[in-house]
Amino acid sequence: MFLLTMTSILSHAKWFGVSVKSCSVFFFWAIIVLILLTAIEVGAIWKVIKVWMGLDGRSDTLEGSLTIRLAGSIFYGNAFISLLLLWKLASSWKMLSIYWAIAEVNSGLKLPSDSKLRKRIVTVTNFIAIFGVAEHFLSITGNINFELQTSGYLQQYILKSHAFLIKPNDYNIWLALSIFIVSNLATVLWNFQDLVIILISMGLSSRYYRINSYLYDTVKTERRLRNVEKGSTTIYKQQQTWRRLREAYVRQAALVRMIDRELGALVLLSQINNFYFICLQLYNGLHRSTTSLSSHIYYMSSLGWLLFRAISVVLAAADVNISSKRALPYLYMCPRSAYNVEIKRLEQQLTHDFVALTGMGFFSLNRKMLLEVAGNILKYELVLIQYDF
Repeated sequence: MFLLTMTSILSHAKWFGVSVKSCSVFFFWAIIVLILLTAIEVGAIWKVIKVWMGLDGRSDTLEGSLTIRLAGSIFYGNAFISLLLLWKLASSWKMLSIYWAIAEVNSGLKLPSDSKLRKRIVTVTNFIAIFGVAEHFLSITGNINFELQTSGYLQQYILKSHAFLIKPNDYNIWLALSIFIVSNLATVLWNFQDLVIILISMGLSSRYYRINSYLYDTVKTERRLRNVEKGSTTIYKQQQTWRRLREAYVRQAALVRMIDRELGALVLLSQINNFYFICLQLYNGLHRSTTSLSSHIYYMSSLGWLLFRAISVVLAAADVNISSKRALPYLYMCPRSAYNVEIKRLEQQLTHDFVALTGMGFFSLNRKMLLEVAGNILKYELVLIQYDF
């Protein structure tokens, strides 16, 4: 059920440029999106270089500051890299799905189903989609002064939100429409990369939950029959059950590591990008004077949404690591009369085998990371205040 739902979600991503089927309309659309993102990113980087080299006369203004221009280049740089990584993930998803399905079929265990997983996935997807759209709508309204009638709303929005990229005398309607479309796509890609990490983490945690539930039921059966005399055939069957359980955990750990190899770069990108923009929004919300209520509302809602997404990604991925150790207390409950070499091997395996999603091996996603990131955000916020460009 998870594989079908996730495949459907990745399939719908073709509407915003994530398509790997060559010679199709959506593939050509994906190429167009990539070209547009490349063009805007090159322009944004050039603007940053001009400020760094002192070639831009607006470097002493808010719109021309290095902080603003760097934020623009990072925003579109994230979208560009995210699109490439999502292409890579979508192209490898079929292979991952096959391995995932084989792990399900070859376990030899009748694992309990997680009937609510699809409902949770749909709920999370709809939640992120709705609130992502709402946050972006506030971003648009926050950059428009509705009391001004001297220019169109689109012109106001583009010139204010992309002041790091274009000047008023460079404005034209076709350039504005192109930037507006690409900025929307970049925002969707930013939300979608976090959504993908959350959903895949939910799928891995759900499978651990099912294996752990089966192990717990097995331990309960062993405890209930601990005083019953067992023949050699019964003892052999019990040992085979524990062997299949141990092998199921081995396959699950291998599945997590296979997923991590494909997802690690996206996790690293997500964490770096969220960290930077949380710092930036804290700076903007607390230390920049805004001229309208809508701007204040946008800054606070944007910060809240960023924090929510960043925390959700870490907690969802951290649950994979927690679930990989959750069976240990159940093993400790196993009666001595039922203890065998397979239980001992499984206990050692779960104790010493570290299973977690990582950012390309640079860090592991666990709950301790939240405190570390919070401390780093505070530290770098002070740096941003001290060195405001």
